[in-house]
This record gives sequence, structure tokens and C-alpha cells, in this order.
Amino acid sequence: MKIRSVKAIANLAVLAAAFWQLSFADRAAADEYGRLIYHKNSLYHGIFVYQQGPVVTLRFTSERFGTPIQSQVNLDNLREHMCEYTKLSFCGLFYKPEPKRVLVLGLGGGVIPKEMHHYFPDANVDVAEIDPEISKIAEQFFNFHQDDKLKVHIADGRMFIKEQSRLDPVPKYDLIILDAFNSDYIPFHLMTREFLEEVKRVLADDGVVVANVFYNNRLFDAETVTFLDVFVRCQAFFGVDSTNTMLVALGPDAPMLTINQALSRAETLQHKHRFEFNILKVAQRLHPNLSPDSSAKVLTDDRAPVNLLRTQQRRQSSRSR
Repeated sequence: MKIRSVKAIANLAVLAAAFWQLSFADRAAADEYGRLIYHKNSLYHGIFVYQQGPVVTLRFTSERFGTPIQSQVNLDNLREHMCEYTKLSFCGLFYKPEPKRVLVLGLGGGVIPKEMHHYFPDANVDVAEIDPEISKIAEQFFNFHQDDKLKVHIADGRMFIKEQSRLDPVPKYDLIILDAFNSDYIPFHLMTREFLEEVKRVLADDGVVVANVFYNNRLFDAETVTFLDVFVRCQAFFGVDSTNTMLVALGPDAPMLTINQALSRAETLQHKHRFEFNILKVAQRLHPNLSPDSSAKVLTDDRAPVNLLRTQQRRQSSRSR
């Protein structure tokens, strides 16, 4: 028997063993998302990749809970956004329509940075991803590729930003998208006032920060209060098909928008870039004025709401991040 055949049989055996070790919920996921084609426990995640026809799905799991979809790609139509949150992440363009430097925290299947690179090929797009396995998986299964304009940095997002802020001069990003998730939720050190102060230091004065969060968890008001504490001016775009919300924090020279202004800017962007999704629908999701619960507390490095982090995942009704 050829060595290649032996390796193929061994790989199938590994996948089969992984499948039978799955929880009931994970087996149900395999039924819904197709055949399990990859599984690995990295230092940070239990990583599962499924394929059903041309659609490839990435999920993480933890010991306690199975998580919703992290990323999903249609290999027959790479421009299709399978998850609502990736479309919502483009809301930052209403405030900064022609970004020259973009930073994305969290890679997943690479949809957001890949799409930014596609529609803005002259922009420099940096991605900070803590798990080297995710970068390999994005390239192997999700048709993600790096080049001189799109680069993945294997680093904790907060440490990457801290290192950038120590450079002279400090590089400034026009658009920063916070999309880093572990098996439960956003890592807490990427949610705090101290972290957002570091983000602020590398944001252009007319730049915008877009943070992917959930509106149906017990941290949402605290997250909103924390963003307002650091940036003062924030708006939000709420998902309809999911519970994802994009918290938008503005640099001092970036504009606040009404819904009509967002729609007008979306129409201009659509005419220029010919997005293959309806960016006007994204503009319609704008909530111009945020009113978080007055009892919500600012999240700080020394105040980790452990119980909230453990319970919020149970409350999610969304199928996607």
C-alpha cells in the first residue's frame, strides 16, 4: 500500500474518532452543517470544520457549551456573506468610506479581512489572530490568502495594539474591527476600559472602531457603558436575523450619523464599490442614540464578571456570531 494511502486512511480514522467523541449537540451540528472534515484541539479552541456541498463552516466548542457559527463561506461564491455579522461589520464605512489602514482582531475563516481587501485593494489590512491553527485553517479550508496588502500577525490582539502604540510615530488605523472570540465569548481582556484606551491610541482622529457584540447578553449594557466612557460618542447597528450588534465608537473628528445620512452614504458606497450584499439594509439597522442601563458598570481589568461570562452563552438565540 502506498504511503499516501496509509496517511489518508489514518486521517479518516482520526476524523471518525473525533466524531464519536462529540457531544450530542456537536453531532447535531454535524447533521446541520454537513460532514466533519477537520477537528483539532488547539491551545485556545476546540476547532471543528464542516462541509456541506460548497459551504464550509467553522465552529468552536468549549467544555461547557457548544458555540454558534464562527465563520461560514460558500466556496462557489466567495462574495456571498453567509453570516449576518460580516455584513454588519461594514457599517464602519459609513463613517470612514475610504479606509487606507484597517485592523481586524480575530481571523476566523477570514471573511471580514478578505472582503475588506477585495473591495479596498489599496488599503493595508492587518489581522491579529492569537491562534496559529486558525490562520492555517482559514487558508486550507476557507480560501483565505495573504499578500503584501493583507497580513495576519499571530499575536494576542491587545498585545499587538500595545506594540503598535509604542512605535514612533504611532501608526493610525482608519477602521478597527474587533471580532475576536473564544469558545465562550469575547476574551475579557479585550472588553475593558484599559483595552479600549489602548485601541484609542492607534485610531485615527477621523477613524472608527466597530465591535461585534451580542445585544441579548447580560454584558451588553456594561459593554456599551465602557465604550461610551472611553470614546464618548457611540452608535450601534443591530442585527435582525441574529443577535449580533456592531458597537461603533468614533474618533474625535468622525461624524455622528442619522439613519438618513447613513442611507445616503450607503447608496454612494454601493454605487462605487458594487457590494454583492445590500449595504443599504445595513444602514437601516442603525440606532443613532444608545441608552444603556444606568446601573451598568464600566468593565475594567480588575473587575471580571465571571458569572456573567459563564451564563451569557446560554442566553444566545442566534445561530451565528
